[in-house]
Amino acid sequence: MKKIFFILAFVMFGFSLSFANSNEDIIKANKLYMKGKYKEAIDLYSNIQSQNQKDSKINYNLACAYYRDGQFDKALEHFQIALDNTQDTNFKSAILYNMGNCQYRKQDNDKALEYYKGSLKLNSSDIAAKHNVEFLQQEQQQNKDNKNNKDDKNDKDKNKDDKNNQQNQNNDNKDNQQDKDKNDKDKDKDKEQNKDKQQDKNDKNDNNDKDKDEKDKQQQEEEKKKQEEKNKNQQNQQLLDYFDKQDKQNNDKSREGYAVQRAKSGKNW
Repeated sequence: MKKIFFILAFVMFGFSLSFANSNEDIIKANKLYMKGKYKEAIDLYSNIQSQNQKDSKINYNLACAYYRDGQFDKALEHFQIALDNTQDTNFKSAILYNMGNCQYRKQDNDKALEYYKGSLKLNSSDIAAKHNVEFLQQEQQQNKDNKNNKDDKNDKDKNKDDKNNQQNQNNDNKDNQQDKDKNDKDKDKDKEQNKDKQQDKNDKNDNNDKDKDEKDKQQQEEEKKKQEEKNKNQQNQQLLDYFDKQDKQNNDKSREGYAVQRAKSGKNW
């Protein structure tokens, strides 16, 4: 399995008169770097760089120390200063290559690929740069294929989910319709039952009313008969009273006539 190359070139630069007062610090910083004491090397390089801020080689070695210490943003900053202050094509190629390493460490593969391409463009014989360009291009293609496969799978899963959701929706609609039909049927049944109950109640009320009317009618007829009987009895009584009165009057008249006859005859018997 291919891996990316992290070849980092460190410049053991020659000294010029401008660094005459810093020779000891430069030698000490270089030794600290070679021993892996990067933080201490950074301190010394930074002190030297503060006096020679645009020197490409000082900034390059300071950037290398930052890179080894894992401070990739600071490394990129000083690699850029070194790149802007040199005309050496091979040196520019090395700087761009190391800037590609920084971006790859930062997991920004697109920028890393651009730096590696820039390095390879300036030095086409750089095997490491060529390898890293091919590696990242293959990785990009693989990621693209994986993304497409994932998208296809997601589309299939989505279609499957949509189909399942549609089926579930159809089932739910069917169940809901069945429930609705059942509810409507139950409602109709309840309505019919209530209607029958109401009809029974109405029939019962009608029967009760009819019975009441019949009873009232019977009662009225009975009262009427009683009244007729009473009236008849009263009439009979009146007749009896009348006849009794007539009999009495007749008797009184008979006695008066008899008394007068006796008085005329002079008889007293």
